[in-house]
Amino acid sequence: MRTHRIRVLLFLLLALLGATACNRTAENGNANDSNVIVVNAPATGVVKRILVAEGVRVNAGTPIIEITAQAEVPVVGQKPVESAEGQAVRNYKTADTEIEAARSEAVRHEAEVARLTPLVASGEASQGQLDGERGLYEQAQRRLQQAQEAKRIAEGGLIAARQPGQVQGNNRPAIQQTVVPALTTSPGIVSVIGVRVGEQVKAGQALATLRTDQ
Repeated sequence: MRTHRIRVLLFLLLALLGATACNRTAENGNANDSNVIVVNAPATGVVKRILVAEGVRVNAGTPIIEITAQAEVPVVGQKPVESAEGQAVRNYKTADTEIEAARSEAVRHEAEVARLTPLVASGEASQGQLDGERGLYEQAQRRLQQAQEAKRIAEGGLIAARQPGQVQGNNRPAIQQTVVPALTTSPGIVSVIGVRVGEQVKAGQALATLRTDQ
């Protein structure tokens, strides 16, 4: 009888130890999942270049993949009787609006970089925060350059539309190709590159994953 009780107690003790080990394993697995960062496609297009190989350590704001995106100049609500000049004027205004938005974004991130720089030096902010803001500032600068180029193209179209003998009612939208980088938001090691050069991707699609050091 005593031997049977000892066996039962040993069995219960082993079951309790096994449950504790499983809980710890599950907790460790959740902690590891929180260290995975997904780099998503910023726009719909075709993968042009893969800039970083798997296993490479990168900083926040580092471009991982370049995407060639095609954008149509907005022609929503255009009527067949619209003149070429009217279409060109609308394209010019659209580009001008984009320039103002991009410039405002660049100024905002530039001010944040200036604010974080002394805080990083004094230890009140992390280098990762500063690197992230620098990456966003550089991205805003590229957006501004692209908007300025679009405005120059629109200006040329407006000048051409005002020349005598232009055909009225052109309904074909202009196509522009721009290269958009997919950037990291935090430092880490590139774990997986999930796309290939020439592959068609959609905005928001997962392109790569990183492992942080945390």
